[in-house]
Amino acid sequence: MSICLSSISFNDKKDGKMLKLNEFIRIGRALFEEGIIHSTSGNISQRDGDSFYITAHDSYAAALTSDQIIRVNVADKKRDKNASVEVDVHRAVYKNTSAQAIVHAHPVFATTLSFEMDVIKPIDAEGSFYMESIPVIDALDAIGSEELIMKLPAVLAVNPVCIVKRHGSWAAAGSLLECYKISSVLESACKILYYKILMDKSG
Repeated sequence: MSICLSSISFNDKKDGKMLKLNEFIRIGRALFEEGIIHSTSGNISQRDGDSFYITAHDSYAAALTSDQIIRVNVADKKRDKNASVEVDVHRAVYKNTSAQAIVHAHPVFATTLSFEMDVIKPIDAEGSFYMESIPVIDALDAIGSEELIMKLPAVLAVNPVCIVKRHGSWAAAGSLLECYKISSVLESACKILYYKILMDKSG
């Protein structure tokens, strides 16, 4: 699998800055090719001082274009038009943690295990090396809700990744590449754990 693309930039005229789109394209495509997101699911963002860039609502992470990367404010919602429905959750994480990038994904095995587990503990060597345990957050409304805004930042302040029960994973780190790596290791560890549980049940 190749996720390396040539550097692409576009002119964010309103703010007078150039944003490199390459990293968003690389990470979006990698997440899609690994099956960690599908079609228009998930969203990614990267902080830039007092603002952050986030994928647009209903955008295809596997084929992002410049108009699908929206610049919004950390402090307020003034530029939120067309941004992901999860933009307020991203904003809350940036306000309350040191994260510089966020990946929200929909990994199948991690999400499946979250139906039955409150904490997921990897059993494979690589998974347990990177994450001793993965917290699972329960929210009645798991998509962009006030409940999630209240709960998620505190968890991501002390954990690189967590799972929202029945919904998907959230990774927060210093770069999009780090978030992708964490999300990938998470899903691999959960896949191994899922199959091990099936093996044990089959006797």
